[in-house]
Amino acid sequence: MPPNDNANLILYEHRNKKLPLAILIHHNFFFSLIYAVLVGVSSFKKWRDFNSTDSLNSSLLLPVYWTWVVVEASRLYSGQKGVLLDKVPELTAFFLLSFFPQSFIVLYMGFLQESILVWDRWMNV
Repeated sequence: MPPNDNANLILYEHRNKKLPLAILIHHNFFFSLIYAVLVGVSSFKKWRDFNSTDSLNSSLLLPVYWTWVVVEASRLYSGQKGVLLDKVPELTAFFLLSFFPQSFIVLYMGFLQESILVWDRWMNV
């Protein structure tokens, strides 16, 4: 067996180990896109139509949503780049962005708003 075949086998096994993460990030992109459209429409409708007694709560709704959109886009980009190019710093950024800013945004969108509708609990709007 030539030494080149052994190197190709090791390379194949290494790429095969990161395939599930690449598939998850790929599908997460499409689910996040659908979720961003649904939550964006619902957040804008809530901001426009409902009268809030707390001005801070109504002024935080859209900036929190746009913060989530920017963080989610950068998270998915760094995850895809880290998996495809096998770069550890991008994968670290992907995992850190998955937990720290997103957990606070989900808590606000799901539980800390003044007007919570029927679908807000399961859609985190």
